[in-house]
Amino acid sequence: MLTEKAIEGYKVYTERTISYARYRLGSTWHTAQISRKERMKDGRVAVYFPIIPQTTEEVTITTVQLYDKSGALWAEKAEDIKIESVQEGVLYRFTFDLHEDEEGT
Repeated sequence: MLTEKAIEGYKVYTERTISYARYRLGSTWHTAQISRKERMKDGRVAVYFPIIPQTTEEVTITTVQLYDKSGALWAEKAEDIKIESVQEGVLYRFTFDLHEDEEGT
């Protein structure tokens, strides 16, 4: 079984490795900078990035992704988030719950 020190090492590695985000509006991909990373009170690692479309039309966020420093895809999630005007945006949060469970419990 992993020790608490090992699990903490994975959390630190995750925080250091994630570099930028991408999101898809319709068929177009956009890159976003990570605005912050934090450790939540329950121990999860959270990664935040803003999605602010520069359009006057309604758009839908269909996919969000995180990439590491080498440009490799780290995480991906399908979404269906509608943004109705240029005045609106989204602060998106990925959370990672890094822990070990014993098999069968």
